[in-house]
This record gives sequence, C-alpha cells and structure tokens, in this order.
Amino acid sequence: MIKSLIQSMAVCPDMNKVYPKIDYGKGVYIYDQTGKRYLDGSSGSSSVSNIGHGRTEIADVIHQQVSKISVLPTHAFSSEVVENYLDRLVSFAPDGFSKAWTVMSGTEAVESAVKLALQFHQIRGDFSRYKVISRWNTYHGNSVFMLDIGGMKIRRELYRQWLNNFPHISPAYNYRRPEGLSEAEFVQSLLQEFETTIVEEGPESIAAFVAEPVIASAMGAVPPPANYFAGISRICKKYGILFITDEILTGFGRTGKNFGMDNFNVVPDIIASGKGMSGGYFPLSAVIASAHVAQAFIDTKTTFLGGYTFACNPVGCAVGNTVLDILERENIIGNAQKMGALFLEKLQVLNEFEIVGDIRGVGLLCGIEIVQNKHTKEPFPASMTISKLIGEKAVQKGVVLYPGRGSVDGTLGDHLQLTPPLVINEEQLDEIVEVLKECFKEVMSEIKKTTVSYESIES
Repeated sequence: MIKSLIQSMAVCPDMNKVYPKIDYGKGVYIYDQTGKRYLDGSSGSSSVSNIGHGRTEIADVIHQQVSKISVLPTHAFSSEVVENYLDRLVSFAPDGFSKAWTVMSGTEAVESAVKLALQFHQIRGDFSRYKVISRWNTYHGNSVFMLDIGGMKIRRELYRQWLNNFPHISPAYNYRRPEGLSEAEFVQSLLQEFETTIVEEGPESIAAFVAEPVIASAMGAVPPPANYFAGISRICKKYGILFITDEILTGFGRTGKNFGMDNFNVVPDIIASGKGMSGGYFPLSAVIASAHVAQAFIDTKTTFLGGYTFACNPVGCAVGNTVLDILERENIIGNAQKMGALFLEKLQVLNEFEIVGDIRGVGLLCGIEIVQNKHTKEPFPASMTISKLIGEKAVQKGVVLYPGRGSVDGTLGDHLQLTPPLVINEEQLDEIVEVLKECFKEVMSEIKKTTVSYESIES
C-alpha cells in the first residue's frame, strides 16, 4: 500500500504490490530508481507518449511560456500563442473544419463535444434532441455523464443509480461476428441495428452519435469492418444526427494518419482529441468543430456554454504547437504507419500459441485477444485474470503493455493493447515481440499445470 495515495484502477491499483519508482525516460524507454530499463509499450496509460520521453526541446518551450505567462483571464483577454495553435489544429483536421477549443483531459474533450452538439441543435430550434447514442464496450471518459454515454460495463456498474442509460448499440467487433454472416452481412446488420435504434428512440430525440474510429482500451484495438463508418455517417446525415469521433487515443498519428477516422475516408461533424496531442508533456485535449457546426454559432452570435479554468491555456498551446512541429519535422506519423504495418506482421508469430485468438490493429494501435479455445473463441474465466498475468510478467522482463478485460461482454474477455511511442524502430519492435513470446510460453505452461492439478483432484 502506498502511504498517501488514493489507489485506483488507473493508478497503482494493487494494494499488495510494491511498484517500481520511475526516475526518468528517454525515447521509448523509461528507467526506474535502480537503473532498470523498461520499453514503454503502452506510451503511458495509455497511448500518450507519441513522440517519446525526455524531449528537452519541450521542456525549454514550457520554461519560456511559463516565464511569460502561464494562465490568462480568458474572460477578458486572448493570446497569440493560443490563437496560432487553434489555427494549426483546424489545419491539422480534415478539410471543412473551422473552429477549435482546448481543455485538459480526454473526458473534458468528449463531454465538450457532446455539449457542443446539444447546443448546436438548440440554436437551430431542435430542443427535443438530447440523447447520445454510443456502442457497448467502448470508453469515452470517466465523468459520470461520459460513463453513461460510454459502454464500458466494468466502469459503469458502481454508478448505475446515477445513469440516464442513453441508448447503446453493438460494437463493430468483426472477430466475434455471428457465425454464418459474411463481413458485408455483418456490417449491414450493425447498420440496421443503428437505424432501428434511432427509429425506436425517435429521430427527433437524438442529438449525436459518438464512436472511436478504432475501439481502443475497452476492447484492445478493434478496427471496424469495411464500409461500416461510411454507413454510420450516411444514417447520421439521413436523420440530422451529429457524428462525433472520439479521437482521444487514435488522433495525432497513432493510427498512421492525422486522425483515426482518416483511415476510413469519413469526415465527422465534431472531433474530440487528446492524449498524444501533447505527447504527455502537458495535460491537453481539444474539440475541433466542422464549419457546418460552427456556422450555427457564428450566424446567431451565440457563445459555447462550456467553461473550464484551464481552457485555452497558453502553456498547453505552446506545448501542442511544438508537438506538431516535431510530428512534421521528423515525419513521425509516417513512421507510425510504416512501423505499425511491420509490427502487425511481426506479431503474427504469436499465433503459434493456443491462447492467441486474434491479432489486430491500425498503425501503432495494436491488440491481442486471449482465448481459452482458439477454435470456439471461448474466453477464459474472468477470475483467472490472464491479461493481467501476462502484463505483470512483461514488466518483470522490461516491457510495459496495457492489459485489459471485458472485451467479449463487458466482463469476460482478456486482451492486451500495444501502443508504443510513434518514434519506435524495428529493433525495438522485435524487443516487444520477444518478450511477448516468453510471456505466452510461461503463461501457457502455468495454465497447463493448473489444469493437470485440477484434473488430478477431480479424479
């Protein structure tokens, strides 16, 4: 137990464990106080350190900006560093985006995007539109409201009495599509479910649909089947529903494109971004609005009813601006695309293990689903915490992964998410794969021993 820390599921969750204390980081590695080196295969918790650790250039920028001013009375003043960064955010987004606003966390960004959607409809006189549709087994933030919109059952359960229970639809989980359905038929069934939900709820009551381009931590890097998001976008337009993409994890190069949705040639109405946009050097997230959404506010001279103390903070904008410089100068997004394809190829060697069910991903957002039976896809009992066991073994061997559970139904299902810094090279990818092979071998051996012991007792 750590003396003064409120230990949580996100920060040192095991009260019986002594956690190594990290001293510093450099590139894709972090080093503890004993000098032991770990390859940060999760880029923080998770997918934050896109440009790697230890960038003194950003430390200098923070020092320079703090020396000038660190926070503004934003109700009375603007700032050149803020305005310049917002211009760059709009330019970094797909064509057709015109306005941006920064906050500090992913939760704040997605919640602000949802608030923006609600206010957009009200400006236009659509006061009945307030519901937000999302998908089960997805995560959109940790405020109670965003847990309500999200579909991660493990995180929702404690707060069920506080939830409004907005409508949810099935995730686009191609690996576990119903037997007998082709991929195209599966997509059609998902789109039919979406449209049916809209009709049953009442189209006039739906404000927005929100989705991650690639379902990340809740399911372990699950990309959509072909044509899924094109169909979703078409249905949203048909019923006047705003399409919000949660790019908190998938944005700023993680998938080998500026934003994850760019991989599917679909342009949303609102983008929420965070995590890697600051490389982890400052708490920074943002909402980026399309001209279609922004124009309603401009035409009516209506201000957005969203406010946070650190909204449009000049230090965050200075850091974000420098991260964009680094992404462009070092072609880091191009490296993510190249190394991501190579990583998925190298990970295929793990298919030799009986417990590896699926290897998937886009760019350097990769995942491995762990199953009890490769043929039936049966998951392990939740009590075995297989993904956690593999994650602990990997840390002991010097590689940090991001274990997860609940990918099958919110409770059952083990997976590993692999999101190393986007500056990683091939040799470092090999390092991760070799450690994974060792971990799977050890876990397989332990599972077999446990099974033999259990069978002996039964007999």
